[in-house]
Amino acid sequence: MGERSEDMSLNTEGGIIVEASLDILRGAAEKVLFEFNETHIKDNGEKKPLIGAIEVGDSILFEEDIKPCPAQIVVIKIAEKLWYIISTSEVPRGGYPSGVEAMRATQAEEKKIRMIREFLSKTAGKDKVKDVRNWQPDMRAEAADVLSIINSAARKWRH
Repeated sequence: MGERSEDMSLNTEGGIIVEASLDILRGAAEKVLFEFNETHIKDNGEKKPLIGAIEVGDSILFEEDIKPCPAQIVVIKIAEKLWYIISTSEVPRGGYPSGVEAMRATQAEEKKIRMIREFLSKTAGKDKVKDVRNWQPDMRAEAADVLSIINSAARKWRH
């Protein structure tokens, strides 16, 4: 994925787009994470209390209360009631001890996003959940902004 702002290609490796409320998204996080903390992160990186309005470009980080390498579900607001969701985990400081361990970590992330997709399809409706690789914004004018938010979020949160 390019670093240029005009590069709108998606390389999201399994993220999904969903039209849902934050309460439904919280329920999805509860399905795949054990005890976790929620953090509201503004698009400029500032951490805020999870009260008040969540602006387009802001993220909600659901992070397991486990050290080291907590599992994370990140939801990024890309439009009103429209969210981009990824599952990720911090990589151990020295990397994974083997390729097998790295593969297991990747499979765990894929399983989490699959479980989230299934939960959201049942709760919000199948027509409200889209694989980001097959999704197109409704309006051309919004497309560049939305894809820019998705690309920057994928760069920021993918470990």
